[in-house]
Amino acid sequence: GVSAVNASLVIAELTALDGKMLTSRRIVELLDQVMALPESHLEEARAAIEKSKNPVLGGFLTSALFSRWGELNPEAARTALESGGAGMNPIYKFAGAAALAGGWMEKDPDAMIKWLTEKKEGEDKATEELRSTMMNGVMAGMANIDAATAEKLIAAAPKERRAWMIMDMAERDPNSDPRDAATRALAEAGDDQGQRSSVHWRLARSLAEKDPQEAIKYAETLPESERKNYYESGFNSWMKKDKAEAMKWVTQQPENVQTDAVRGMRGQFDDMSYEETVKFSDQMRGPAGEEVWFTALNEKARKNPQEALEYLPNVAEEKRHFSYQEISNEWTKKDPQAASEWIYDLEPGKQKDHAIEGMVRELRSKEPDSSTIWAASVGDEQMRERLVQENAKVWLKRDRAAAEEWINNSETISDTLRTKLLEPK
Repeated sequence: GVSAVNASLVIAELTALDGKMLTSRRIVELLDQVMALPESHLEEARAAIEKSKNPVLGGFLTSALFSRWGELNPEAARTALESGGAGMNPIYKFAGAAALAGGWMEKDPDAMIKWLTEKKEGEDKATEELRSTMMNGVMAGMANIDAATAEKLIAAAPKERRAWMIMDMAERDPNSDPRDAATRALAEAGDDQGQRSSVHWRLARSLAEKDPQEAIKYAETLPESERKNYYESGFNSWMKKDKAEAMKWVTQQPENVQTDAVRGMRGQFDDMSYEETVKFSDQMRGPAGEEVWFTALNEKARKNPQEALEYLPNVAEEKRHFSYQEISNEWTKKDPQAASEWIYDLEPGKQKDHAIEGMVRELRSKEPDSSTIWAASVGDEQMRERLVQENAKVWLKRDRAAAEEWINNSETISDTLRTKLLEPK
């Protein structure tokens, strides 16, 4: 580290920060200086940083400090974090724990892993939380860990994280076969369907990026219940590389394969006309055709919500209200006046209620007064109360007097909600 004199100058600058804004270049320089402090000055630096009134800068500085501390004396760094207790800024504590994990791994990975895994009887909650945060910090940086240490870390990790870590390592190693990693990860996952689904999703994406047809071919080697990610990812990549062949393939597949595959058609309807969508959907079977229209409408709504209206009758009835909500939300972003006129003329019912929800979600942060009043026009009582509460809260923060006047005089909200909204803060 630097000399004691220079270290004292750094401490003085940290003490004088007092919430000041610094240029990006100065922040980088200061981080570098903190990383060069000798061990004798680290506790003093920690105390100075902890008093910072700028939590973002303080978080960066804490990361630099504990990364350095972890390289020099991880036990002392851990003690400093634990002694911070409940009074320590949670941002600093999280940043420090994650950085300490990295520094400790640099100095002595075996000792670090041993501490992570050897829980002592009677261990307090603060130490358990610190252990968990440090474990997450190390796992987030696994790309920089050598293979041997990574294997030790995987073995030390909680069982529910091992499958993900195995896939992490495989994705960062260009010489590994992701299928072998997936086989191992699935063995770790066992019967945990959440983990299994995550592994299949990652492998499907990896295979599809290299060769979409290979991803689809691999799906056939799996139980039918675990194939959908491969059909979706494979078809999505295939559409980007050779749309004609991909569409030809999917039209020849059974209903269940088509349904899984067309969920991968994200971003594929922008250049398809209404007539082309009709022709394509006619070649789909059952749910697959419904999925085509639902996805196509959502994409058209983002580009041209008024044009998307033509697609509405083709969307399955049980999903149509979601499509009204999507059109309304996107139209409000582009032309709130036109959107409100369209919604106003809709027949009362579920579809209009969801259209109103789409609009008020977009208006809430911009015009909470208008969004609250619109929310109060929803027909469904439960939805109306929920939306009014969500929007009125924003209005109350923005203009409490006007919001309170409306709440007191509104005949469309319940007395229970009125009382809840007007509770003193």
